[in-house]
Amino acid sequence: MYKSEINILILIIIFFVLLMWYVVYRNPKNTTLDRFTDKLMVVGSIFIPIGIFLTYKVFSLQLEQMSRDATFKIIDRSWINVNKSFADYYKECPNFINSLYFDWQKKVLGKVNNSQEEDSWSSVKYISVLIFQAWEDFITSSKIDETGDYVWMNNFIQWCNSKLLKNNWSVLKMNYASTTQELGDYMFYMVDLHKPKNTLEVSNLGNLIVKSKKYKEILDKRFNR
Repeated sequence: MYKSEINILILIIIFFVLLMWYVVYRNPKNTTLDRFTDKLMVVGSIFIPIGIFLTYKVFSLQLEQMSRDATFKIIDRSWINVNKSFADYYKECPNFINSLYFDWQKKVLGKVNNSQEEDSWSSVKYISVLIFQAWEDFITSSKIDETGDYVWMNNFIQWCNSKLLKNNWSVLKMNYASTTQELGDYMFYMVDLHKPKNTLEVSNLGNLIVKSKKYKEILDKRFNR
């Protein structure tokens, strides 16, 4: 238990005990049985706040576990699975997948295959849908996901650097919620405007986006529609 929670529990117990003492001694009883019953009421009053507190703790632990499970699922679906698709479909659409990384990232991550052949249309569309769905899942789970908006935004900024992805977004975004459409448009706009040139600039841009009025308005619309 946290120290503050213990202090709150002690205060609640004291309150209930004083309340019961007040009730008992405001109307004193004469018989031994009455006095014994009154004492039982005082003692019993101690367990009422303890029961309430334990119920609260159980609920809190369950909520924490649900939040943790949701976080694992969103990471697996919206980050691990998307990146796995890059490896699985790289031969089918190398140009598109290369476009999802900044040039300065590719210099560090390794050699890329700049194919002269056209990418597979179906593979490009599939990966695009995975990315766009990741944005939608992110908004939906943002209140319970423990990863944090800032971390996800840094990942999305990287993808939004792709002109090919932006073109796909212009014709596929109609398949997503209006708030997801606003988020996608806003991220593409901010990346085009700032054009981050290194990791620090990506982090600064991610921080700028999640703290912006526009971003907060998008989340408010999502959860107050």
